Amino acid sequence: MLQRSFLRGMWLGGTASIAALGHDTRPSTGKYINVLPPTDIAKSIAAGAMPPEANVAAVRPVPGMYYGRWNRALRSEVYDELLKLPLRYKLHDFSKICPQPSSSSSLSSPQQPYRKVGVIGRESAVGYNPPLGPADPLDTIPFFVHRNSNGFLPGKVYSMNARNLMPAFFLRIQQVEGDVFRFEEELLKIFPTKKIFVRSHSIYVYNVGMDGRMILHHWLLGLGF
Repeated sequence: MLQRSFLRGMWLGGTASIAALGHDTRPSTGKYINVLPPTDIAKSIAAGAMPPEANVAAVRPVPGMYYGRWNRALRSEVYDELLKLPLRYKLHDFSKICPQPSSSSSLSSPQQPYRKVGVIGRESAVGYNPPLGPADPLDTIPFFVHRNSNGFLPGKVYSMNARNLMPAFFLRIQQVEGDVFRFEEELLKIFPTKKIFVRSHSIYVYNVGMDGRMILHHWLLGLGF
């Protein structure tokens, strides 16, 4: 029944959970964590047709500010949603994990040599700051999340069947050392409606996309990893 019905996208968690095309017409409150939009909006976005009031209700991104590979433009509303959750371990203040804005003087002098050693709190041209460490030094976090050689946090989004272009994705989290089950307990608080599986080499979160990866990185940066 789900193969030919319009509920297929909602059941798979694909275009119904992530508005991939066009502007997002959903309200800005509470839309970042486990909120499924109505089916008619998802179908219109998938078809490329937007209602006339979409330009008024759309949440337009700030030009040049996005969360990408070389730009860690964090979003305060996502972090506020994380602070509302009953998480076990304390998170850093949002102003601490944000990269300092680059001054115009440093950008205008290209002959200035790049720093080879990262210092906490200093500005960074690529939006990368070294890990802050735990917010509460007396409260030991039983797991540790390693970054790769480029300083990126783990978490890659894959399609469940890329050959058939299936619009359902899962998030694979690697490089987690320590008590992965305590890590899973925290993930269950962040993604309470998602299926999470723990394996010896990685942790899988099903039916999340790039927005889930962004939420994961906000949480890991808040923990100090």
